[in-house]
Amino acid sequence: MVNMSVNLGTVAPIGFDHIHLSPWLACLRELGCTVVQVYRNQEANVSLSQMKDALSATGMPCDSLHGVFGERYDPSSPDENSRRFAVDSFKAEADLAIELGGKLVVVHCSTIRHEGVSEDQKRRRLKQLIRSAGELGEYGAKTGVTFAFENLPAYHVIGSDVAELLDILNLAGGNVGVCFDTGHANMVGDAPRMMRQVAHKLAYVHFNDNGGVNDDHDMPGLGTLNTDGIARVLADIRYNGTLMLEVFYDVDRLRRLIDEGYADRLRRILATANAQPHP
Repeated sequence: MVNMSVNLGTVAPIGFDHIHLSPWLACLRELGCTVVQVYRNQEANVSLSQMKDALSATGMPCDSLHGVFGERYDPSSPDENSRRFAVDSFKAEADLAIELGGKLVVVHCSTIRHEGVSEDQKRRRLKQLIRSAGELGEYGAKTGVTFAFENLPAYHVIGSDVAELLDILNLAGGNVGVCFDTGHANMVGDAPRMMRQVAHKLAYVHFNDNGGVNDDHDMPGLGTLNTDGIARVLADIRYNGTLMLEVFYDVDRLRRLIDEGYADRLRRILATANAQPHP
C-alpha cells in the first residue's frame, strides 16, 4: 500500500533580475513540482501585488514563505530592541504568507558569526531565542501559521545542532516546528539521522545537496547527501508535507537535467518517501 502524501515543491525566487520566473518554474513543473515557496529579493522592494502577479503566472499554489533573514532579523539577538524588531518582522511575514495563500514561514534562528561567540553570549542568545520562538508560536496559534525554524550551517551562532534547536522549540510551544534543510545538515553530519531526530517537529523540508563543505544548493543526488536515506526517513516518520527543491540553477542547466531524465530520479525518491514503513 502506498500513502501518497509527500509532494514535490520548488522555491519561487521573485524580484531577482537574473531569474525569469515563468520559464524557470516551467522547468520545475516538468521535474514534478506542484507547489512553491516564495523567496523574494529583500533588496528589491517587491510589493504584495508584484508577488501575487508572479505567483499567478506559475500555475502552482504557494504553500509557504521564506522569511526575511540577515543581521537585522536575528531573533536570538542579545539586544532586546533588535530581538523585538525581528519578532515583529516575522509576525508581518506570517500575515504576508496568508495573503499569498501559505500557512508557513521559514525562520533563520540566528545570525552568522564565523568567529563564534563566547559561552556567556551563547547562553544569552539561547534565552532570547526561546523568548522569540515562544512569542512567534503564540502568534502562529492565533493566525494558523507555523513558524518553521531552519537548521543552519555551523557558522551561525545557533541552528546547526538539531538537538539544541529541538530543546528551544519544545520550550517555546505554540505553532513552531523545524524546516529541515538537507544541505545544511549534510555540511555538519549525518543528514538522515538528524532528520529522524527532529521527526516530531518536522514541518517542512528544504531538499538540496552539496559536497559537504559549502552550501551549494545542488539538486539532490548531485552531491554527497544520502538521498535514499532521507527518503526512507520520510517514509518511516510518515511525513505528509512538502519536499521543496531549494535549487537556483539557470534554465539551461535545468533543461539539461530534464533531457537527461532527472525527473525519473525525483519520482523514485518520492516513491520511497511515500512508501508505508515496515511494521
